[in-house]
This record gives sequence, C-alpha cells and structure tokens, in this order.
Amino acid sequence: MDTTLLPIIAAIFLSVLLLVFTLTNYITNKREVRRNLARIRATSAGRKDYTEKQLDQVLSEENDTARYFFEVLRNDAPDSLRPRLIRAGFFSRRASFYFNLFRALIALVVFVSVWTGLYALDSSIRPLLVLLFAVAFSGASFILANVALDRLGKRKETEYRKLFPDFMDLLIVCVDAGLGIDAALDRVAREFLITNPDFGTHLSIVVLELRAGRPIHDALTNFATQIDLEEARSLATLFRQSIELGSSVGKTLRVFSAEMRTLRIVRAEEKANALPVKMLFPLALFLFPVNLVIVLVPVLIAIMKMFLNLNPPI
Repeated sequence: MDTTLLPIIAAIFLSVLLLVFTLTNYITNKREVRRNLARIRATSAGRKDYTEKQLDQVLSEENDTARYFFEVLRNDAPDSLRPRLIRAGFFSRRASFYFNLFRALIALVVFVSVWTGLYALDSSIRPLLVLLFAVAFSGASFILANVALDRLGKRKETEYRKLFPDFMDLLIVCVDAGLGIDAALDRVAREFLITNPDFGTHLSIVVLELRAGRPIHDALTNFATQIDLEEARSLATLFRQSIELGSSVGKTLRVFSAEMRTLRIVRAEEKANALPVKMLFPLALFLFPVNLVIVLVPVLIAIMKMFLNLNPPI
C-alpha cells in the first residue's frame, strides 16, 4: 500500500467521524428540546385559569373540599380508603363511591369472563371448579384495584417530592419580601392552585387550618400525613423547634432548604452507587450465555471437524 495515501485516509476517517459526531449531537439536542417542549405543553395543559375571585372562593371557609378533608382527617384512619383516595388526588366526596363501584364492576366482569371462558374451552369441567377459578380471579382483580390506587398515591408522592423544593423556594422568597408565614403560605398556595391543582389544594387546606387558629406545626403535620412526604414531616418538626426556641423563620427555612437539597444529592448518589449491583443480574442473564456461545462454539466446531476427519482403523 502506498504510504502517501495514509494521511488522506486518516483525514477522511477523521472527517467522517466528526460528521457523525456532529449529526448525533444535533439529533440528541433536538430530541431533548422536543422533550422539554412536550413537558412544558403538558404542564400548561394541566394549568387551571383561576380568576382572583375563584382563588378566594377556593381559599374560603365555604370550600366543600376543605370540609370533606377535615371530616376525613377527624374520622378516618390514615390507611383507610378515603385518606388513600385523597393521597391519590381524588378530593371529591363521591370518590369512594365511584371507586367501590369501579372495583365491583371490574370484579363482576372478570367473574363472568372467567366463567364463560372456561366453559367455552371445555364444557365438561365441573361447575364447582369453574366457580372456584372465577371467584379466585375476581377476588384478585378486586385486590389489584387497591394496588392500583396505592400506585397512584406513590406516583403523587413522587410528584410532590419533586415540587417540594419549588415550594420551599417560593416560601423563602415570600418571607424575604416581608410577608408573614401565614400570608406567604397563602400566596404560595394561590400559585400552586394554578400550576399544580392537587398540591395547591393540599396547601390551601393548610392555609384554612392556619386561619382557624391551628398552630403551623400541627397544620404542617396534617399536611405531611395526607401527602405522606418525609420532607413535610421534617418541615413541621423544624417549625415546632423554631417556635419553641424563638429563632428566625427565614433562617429556619433557608437552613432546611439547604439540607433538603443536600439530601436530594445524597439520594441521587445512593441510587448511582446501587446501579452496578442492579446491573449485575441483567448482564449475567444476557451477556454470559452469549460469551459462552462465542467461546464454546469454535471449540465444538473444531472437535466435530476432528471427529469427521478421523479414518476408521483397517
């Protein structure tokens, strides 16, 4: 091969490599921009266009959602159905009725489907066995409805955990602007009622509790119980200690916000450190058989050729 062509080949290789890298970077950035725009559109679609009068009505004592919330808080255990529905974002009084109706219909549909399906497969099956299978699958669907509700609650909990730093930042800004903690919570609740109605509804209930004269740490404790968020429980404990010690609310919020962000970094590092262990089993499951085939197949082919080429003794 002519050595004078080596620089030309190297230049072509580098040019192609640079072109591929540029195109890949462009496509990746464009996809990221498209994903961010879709997220912004989804957030904008979820916004509610409240007027100031409607916000005042939501934050008034005549709010039926708040009355229902206090009724559930006073009469129901935290793990019962109505608090779980509130935790999943269903604030209506008729939510429990609709949920019970939904899971009863699902169980009935599964029962009828299993009954007719088994008889369609084999009409000689004993009715008692068919009834047993139908009841078992129907009961499983009834339980799975509860599991789905808990999953919705966990999804809301994750969403609230992501929103909590924004809530803290807005609260600190309002307190630094000279508002009291009650007025700051009122202002932040109005903002979240527009951007995230579920989280804003929980905050509006905290505001109504403060207006009724409940101490802020008790209101935040109820808030933490309903959204099932450890950060909210820590905030309630911090306010209790701040009131008992007489420290500044602004400094308390800043310290808590800094600690919460540090905790988020620690959690992210913990998940990153656990990733190699989680990847071990998929790698062993998918890569080890392939490597085994790559190593053994040539050896087996060589052995087969050796046996095929053997001549029988004369």
